[in-house]
Amino acid sequence: MKKIYTLIILVTVSLSIFGCGTKSYQVTTKNGQKYTAMGALEYDVQSQTYTFENEEGKQIVLEHQDVDVIQEKKE
Repeated sequence: MKKIYTLIILVTVSLSIFGCGTKSYQVTTKNGQKYTAMGALEYDVQSQTYTFENEEGKQIVLEHQDVDVIQEKKE
């Protein structure tokens, strides 16, 4: 009986971990260029830039004035 409870707990924890994946965001610039940000974007107030990592793991920096829309992607 104790093994069954342990198994149930392990399955529940595993599903919780896999169900809480990293969110991704679609970033569209004013000139129509689109990026996918893996994880949250960071905004630097001093330089007024957004920094994020794209799908290939490359760091992208966009100026605030160039960004038109940021929206969460529905998986």
